[in-house]
This record gives sequence, C-alpha cells and structure tokens, in this order.
Amino acid sequence: MPHGWRVRLRVLVWRARWWTAATLLALACAAALPVIAPAPTGTATLTVTSHELAAGATLAARDLMTVAVPVQAVPDQADLTPAELVGRTLAVTVPARSPLVPGVLAGGLHGPDGTVVAVVRLADAALVALLHPGDRLDVLGSDGLGGDGAVLAHRALVLPQQTAPSAGAGALGCGADPSATVVLAVLPDEVAGLSGAAASGGLTAVVVP
Repeated sequence: MPHGWRVRLRVLVWRARWWTAATLLALACAAALPVIAPAPTGTATLTVTSHELAAGATLAARDLMTVAVPVQAVPDQADLTPAELVGRTLAVTVPARSPLVPGVLAGGLHGPDGTVVAVVRLADAALVALLHPGDRLDVLGSDGLGGDGAVLAHRALVLPQQTAPSAGAGALGCGADPSATVVLAVLPDEVAGLSGAAASGGLTAVVVP
C-alpha cells in the first residue's frame, strides 16, 4: 500500500475510535443483559377443567388437568388439587380450562355469588325425586284457587342435598313430607315471596333450561 494511503487509513481509524468504542460497549451491555436481568418469576401448578362442564356435574379425574402458570396469574383460593376436587359438584357452568375455586363449587350450603340458599318443600314429591344438582326451576306460589300463581323464584339452581332432609330444619314450608324438600340457590329478594307462599299454601315448580 502506498505510504499516502497508509497515512489516510490511520487517520480514519483514529477519528473513528470513539464510534468503535461505543459500538463495542453496546455489544458488551447487550450480552450482559441476560445475566443481570431479574430471574423470571416462579410458576405454580393450577388445576383447571379439561373441557366445558355444566352446572350440577360431578367432577371426575377425566374432567381435570393441571397447567403451569406464573405465580401472579393464580386466582385467589385456586389451590385445590385434582384429588381434592374429584367427587365435588359444580354450582355453575364452567368453560374449558377454567380454574376451579370454591365459588364455582356446590357444597356447604353455598350457591353462586349473589345468591342465597333456601330449603323449600314443593307440593310434588315425585318431581323432587327426579331433580339433580344443577337443574333450574321456576318456583310458583299457589293462587289459593287450586291453580299456580306468580313465579316467585326464576331459574333457581338446585343444589346437592348435603344431608338427609329433616322437617323444619330452616326450610321454607317443610312439614310432614321431608321427601319433597329441595335445596335451592335463589336471589335474596326472592326469599320473602317464597316464605310467604310456603306459609299460605305450598309451592310448585317447573323445570326450565
């Protein structure tokens, strides 16, 4: 290389030294980021449904699966294991891959959020014998003339019977025929109507979707 070109090349390299140093420093910082960055948050095992399940379904092992999720994504009280969930009954319809928390499970005389539990005695014991947890009922009060009156509870959810019914144990209208009692989740403002109708002549019901 001629002497003049060598001089020019050295001048260019000298002038570019700051750019070269800055580039090398940026590359070094980029390489160090994985080392100095905070470690990923831990994961937790979450039990979810393997497919959509209807209200009233009794959970089986095939209905459940476990997934690993970030700890911060775990809902409150979603720490139940498959072994703890098998045999439990759903109070509401649950989509696939939904976490199972106490609020969606029937039991302990608890209905879905926003409802209260009422134990009522229906006039038709045969209907009660055919009901299953998760069924929905419109409960009607007698009009006093041998017919059905107004709907007192709309789409009341049938809950599992926790124990054998006993007459008068907090039930609305429970009397000598405990076989006709049913445990329902109803809206709070429907309780008064149910209680009044039970005291004045009994209740009837129809199964609705």
